[in-house]
Amino acid sequence: MRPELIADGAPGIARLRLNPEVTRAGQCSALRTRSVFNYLFTLVFLCAALSAFSAEVPPALSALQQKMASVKTVYLEFTQERVLKLFSDPLKSEGVMLVERPDKIRWETTAPYQTILLGDHNSVAQFEATDGQWEKLKLGFPQMLQRVMQQMSAMNQGNVKAMLNDYTVSVATNTDIVLTCVPKDETVRGLMSSLEIKLAPDFSVTREVVMNEPNGDLTRLTFTRTKYDATFPADTFNQTRPLAIADVKTAVNHAP
Repeated sequence: MRPELIADGAPGIARLRLNPEVTRAGQCSALRTRSVFNYLFTLVFLCAALSAFSAEVPPALSALQQKMASVKTVYLEFTQERVLKLFSDPLKSEGVMLVERPDKIRWETTAPYQTILLGDHNSVAQFEATDGQWEKLKLGFPQMLQRVMQQMSAMNQGNVKAMLNDYTVSVATNTDIVLTCVPKDETVRGLMSSLEIKLAPDFSVTREVVMNEPNGDLTRLTFTRTKYDATFPADTFNQTRPLAIADVKTAVNHAP
């Protein structure tokens, strides 16, 4: 009998729900570990796309700097497709992403399962809903996560030199603006071969992010709604007891 594979959480998270006749705990653990890295890589580059780029990047991105320099918060609703060679149909989920400068992020999957990942440059926290109750999970490598969060914070403040040192960034300007980011480090390429960020021609919104893995698997994020500079309620990024996403959405919907 085949295991049930479900989309769970941030980009790259796929969890195997095993029946009693299947024992693949090692694969489950590997998928979970890889998923957190994939999630953070995606956040780093997505937030970089929303940041002020330095003069060292291709000239086409100067318009992005002008467009995004004054943005303080970003609210994104997305659909996610996780394409695995092991399965014929993609795994689909949906959720929201919130970014508040200089360093706060919240990634929440709202369907078909509920998970939250919160972070800033000091710490990260992950929650999972079980039977209607939120449970805070233990993360096995917080120092690595914090390091990536610090990098994201630096990018959000316009410092992308670290990214340019570690990744080859190319820009295609056709119907949409497409940023392709390829890791220079061989170890990093073992997790993610490339990341493509598709922006509207006027840089007003991020339309799609595709994360490609070396084995041919990929995660595609399509952003269905974007709102800038909404004031998020208190406790939106609380890493002990985050505010319910329904309350966050109500505040965003009533924002000017």
